[in-house]
Amino acid sequence: MNWKRILKILGFIMLVTGAFMILPMIVAFIYHEKDWVYFLITIAGLAVIGTPLYLIKPDSQNFFSKDGFLIVALAWIVMGLAGAVPFCISGLIPDYINAVFEAVSGFTTSGISILPDIEAASHSLLFWRSLTHWIGGMGVLVFVLALLPVAGGASMFIMRAEAPGPTTDKVVPKISETAKFLYIAYLVLTVAEIISLVIAGLSVFQACIISFGTMATGGFSFLNTSLATFTIAQKVIVIIFMFLAGVNFSLFFLVVTKKAKKALADTEFIWYAIIMACTVALLTVSLYISGKQLATFGETLTETAFAGVSAMTSTGFASGDYNQWPLFSQGLMILVMFIGGCAGSTGGGLKVSRVVILMKSLRLYVKKKMHPRSVNVTFFNKQVISDEVIKDILIYFGMFIIIYAASMLVVTTEESMDFGTAFASVSTAINNNGIEFHNAGALGFANYAWWSRIVFIIDMLIGRLEIFPIVILLGTITSPVRKAYRKIKRKV
Repeated sequence: MNWKRILKILGFIMLVTGAFMILPMIVAFIYHEKDWVYFLITIAGLAVIGTPLYLIKPDSQNFFSKDGFLIVALAWIVMGLAGAVPFCISGLIPDYINAVFEAVSGFTTSGISILPDIEAASHSLLFWRSLTHWIGGMGVLVFVLALLPVAGGASMFIMRAEAPGPTTDKVVPKISETAKFLYIAYLVLTVAEIISLVIAGLSVFQACIISFGTMATGGFSFLNTSLATFTIAQKVIVIIFMFLAGVNFSLFFLVVTKKAKKALADTEFIWYAIIMACTVALLTVSLYISGKQLATFGETLTETAFAGVSAMTSTGFASGDYNQWPLFSQGLMILVMFIGGCAGSTGGGLKVSRVVILMKSLRLYVKKKMHPRSVNVTFFNKQVISDEVIKDILIYFGMFIIIYAASMLVVTTEESMDFGTAFASVSTAINNNGIEFHNAGALGFANYAWWSRIVFIIDMLIGRLEIFPIVILLGTITSPVRKAYRKIKRKV
């Protein structure tokens, strides 16, 4: 472990997080709010701690894959702890665990909240709350790689550890150039949505809040009713950008370089679009069969498209009370919530590519059982998928199920908890999806027991970082204990 280099990068992460807090400070000045002082205090604290760490001079430049996973896990924990401070010292969320919950929900783009009354928060705190979405959507470490080569040769290890999906490829030869392109695309799409929503009738502040949540597939709103009171035009704009946010961002590079046909032929994108279209169609049919359709077909289609896209991309915006929808519709939305967006997108869930490769592998496995002498390979994007990749995906699914089951067991230890609420709560946390089914969040996540809230915090981090960084961190923490135990056992 190159601890000095890890600490140096963590110090820079603290400074970058503090620098982002200047933006909500500006918002506080614009709206004549006193909350700017809380951000200033936090920035000063991060500077005091982060600067000495950043000035550390590593003895070695060696950096390995394990170091990359470890630093990603530590960086996101540090961001959550730091991002919670303004919420806590301002009095908006006095309990620090709850404040960390809100910050982690923001950075991981989960969108679940412990706030009972969002509209009571100041403009600056609402802005910071949604800005954590935007920072976490593409990944603050990707942002760091785009700024300067502070990570050096660790860049690819860090990006692979943080980027969502089974594989991470460079769209251009240099990893720093890849990071820059990703953030430029992210920024351009965000600005485009802000402009569109302002034209559609929102204020600049409101448009920023919704756009941060959309492009990061987060779901924090400035209203207690999420987007239920939005006009059809405003909802259509959000639907379009939610869909784009769930697409692999490397495909935008192909579009920019005039290779749109190749982007549209991408296997994962095709499946993403097919699943999305089928979901919307089934939701629409379900509402009509149950008699819960809206006044016109256009309004019904807008609502089902909004619900389907929001669920699958893990954005978590709501345009109504989905608990009043047919049980089939709710089950379908939970299913696509688990599938999630494309690899390399800001969406949560398992990722379309993993699910498609797994389904293809299972089909070939059955075929192999029926015809033992046959030679079968799994293709994805016209390339043969190696057994190693399939093995990694199977391990990921297995670990996901184990963590999900363990989380369920812990949460159900609460006396007032029922199975449906536990299932819905863990599902929305681990899939980074803010849509609340059943009783999840009905009384506010602040009312869960402290151990359940900690489980949700861990699940949100696991969902965003896709298990391995957190598992490696836990392994690193417990390693000295295990070594000591083995040493004692040998002596005995």
